[in-house]
Amino acid sequence: MFEQVIGETSVRKDCVHNFWKAVDIYLFKTHVVNKKLFGVKTLALLTIQHTERPVFDHALLDDLCAVPLEQFVDQTRQIFAQRNTQLTEEARDHASVDQLSQKGSDGVVVLNRLIPKNIGAFQTLDVVGLIDYGSRSVLLKCRQTGEENSLFPKFAFSLQIIDDNLSIRYESAESNDERSIFWLREILLGRMQKWMESAVPTNATGVSTSSIRSLALVDNLEEYNCLFNELKQKYGLSMVSIWPECTDPQKFVFEDIAIAAYLLMLWRKERTETGEHMLQSFVDIGCGNGLLVYILASEGHRGYGIDLRKRKLWDLYPSGVVYLREQTLVPSNSSLFPDIDWIIGNHSDELSPWIPVIAARSSYRCRFFLLPCCAYEFDGSKYQRQNCNLSQYGDFLNYANHIAEICGFRVETDRLRIPSTKRTCLVGGSRNYPASVHDEHDSKIQAFINDRTKVTNASVDEPLNTVNDTWSSSFKPRESTEKVRNCTQVDRSVIDKIVMLVFGELLAKRKVLPEFTNVNWNSGGTITIANLVKTIPQEQLTALKAECGGLQTLLRNNHQIFRVESGTVQIRIPTKVSEIPDAGLAKKMKKVKNFKPINFKQRVCWFFANHPDGCPLEERECRFNHGS
Repeated sequence: MFEQVIGETSVRKDCVHNFWKAVDIYLFKTHVVNKKLFGVKTLALLTIQHTERPVFDHALLDDLCAVPLEQFVDQTRQIFAQRNTQLTEEARDHASVDQLSQKGSDGVVVLNRLIPKNIGAFQTLDVVGLIDYGSRSVLLKCRQTGEENSLFPKFAFSLQIIDDNLSIRYESAESNDERSIFWLREILLGRMQKWMESAVPTNATGVSTSSIRSLALVDNLEEYNCLFNELKQKYGLSMVSIWPECTDPQKFVFEDIAIAAYLLMLWRKERTETGEHMLQSFVDIGCGNGLLVYILASEGHRGYGIDLRKRKLWDLYPSGVVYLREQTLVPSNSSLFPDIDWIIGNHSDELSPWIPVIAARSSYRCRFFLLPCCAYEFDGSKYQRQNCNLSQYGDFLNYANHIAEICGFRVETDRLRIPSTKRTCLVGGSRNYPASVHDEHDSKIQAFINDRTKVTNASVDEPLNTVNDTWSSSFKPRESTEKVRNCTQVDRSVIDKIVMLVFGELLAKRKVLPEFTNVNWNSGGTITIANLVKTIPQEQLTALKAECGGLQTLLRNNHQIFRVESGTVQIRIPTKVSEIPDAGLAKKMKKVKNFKPINFKQRVCWFFANHPDGCPLEERECRFNHGS
């Protein structure tokens, strides 16, 4: 046992049993606590059964670290055979120390490979772990102890919980690596305590995430990381530099690059399994800016993208490489793609529930990839949550999975590494019925659609044999022209009425500010937006609802009158010109060529014109015109 304590902390007694869940997170998701890492690949996982000697043995760990990597499993078996102990090799893809602890094992030997984000600056590291369920201890050591690295301590250390005390220990004579000691004490110890004491996290569908790993369908994490970095170099910087959209390029560019890397790896794995050499073809439905289409096409895959609205970026792609179509797609016989291998639905909005259906009906060999964002029903309306224990997004994921199963797909779920909270994808790669009954299976799909859309006037068994036959008469696609939805299109008279109504409600809660005693100026009170909504006529609220944002957006648009914070509204106190914090910046900007400062005095002061007490400021101190 290591005696030198790096750090120690107490854990709530009711959370001590979560120790192995926290160990799972640290062992198999090390990148969540070490941002220099891209991920962890488990090279070997062996359970120790009915040993007569303690598992927690430093000499044993040293022996395991000295075993040649390519012979790790065989020689580890031999080492334990000398201790009259047998090892059982477990499936590495779904390993869980917490689950193995419940199967009666005495311990676990694990060999993990740490994969760095920056593959140009760091090398991969292999870490051996020795887990002893009896003493509730984990002993870890990096195999590359003699090499310089900042990814993992160069000395062996242990994680252990005794009663309700969690500690990290090591042998003080082993290392003078103060940086690693600091990290273990100040970062890892606190994270372990947090993971144990927090409610066990679950994903959107209610499943515990302590043992769920992202990129589970990628068979080689190192290869994915190399491909992702390669695509970043080829497409990332150039796309960010020319990005013409109003969205954040740092998010959208690298998110699409990560999705492209995932699909390329998925398709590469599929070709290896099937022995097919021809690259897969694709259609991206709801392709948006078209970047995913551009990358996949540039990497040699035949395909194109469809979206109901053209984006600015489309004109910047090289001609002859990207095929993008501005088209409103209505689920029908005319929206089939019989010569396409994969249907992609990446944030495909109201077409998301239709992606598995389109793939199923296009051909028996057609597959799909769906990364849903907003939840919709078959008719284009917002999906209504059925399970109150889940979020709307989580419930929709289950619904989309059910649709895919109805369509006859064997569905696999995975989590992507993208800068988005909604990163769970569904992959339908094969069918659960033979090709001989493909046509008959279609009636089951239509029956399900009819039931969900409440279609009563269509026969389930009636064949869809005309090109104009739609699969749901109630489906309503979005408008091809994106509406301006920020309350700026509301009739001006409606805006003025609401502004004066809110202003009157605030003035009714009379409050005189001491700094304006010379004019006895009423600054009004504070009212929640929820209470203000009750005072506004329904027809005016309806007009706001159609323009999104609603009352809060309208009040924020009139920021010179109102101050909106944390769901409450107040009258904004006028600021003197001399007290404007960026006045110095305006002086500097005068040196900029063609700079024209805003002349506030051209606008009439709203308080001067509308407040019963007028404006509390003298005209020379007010930023606006007092009518002179």
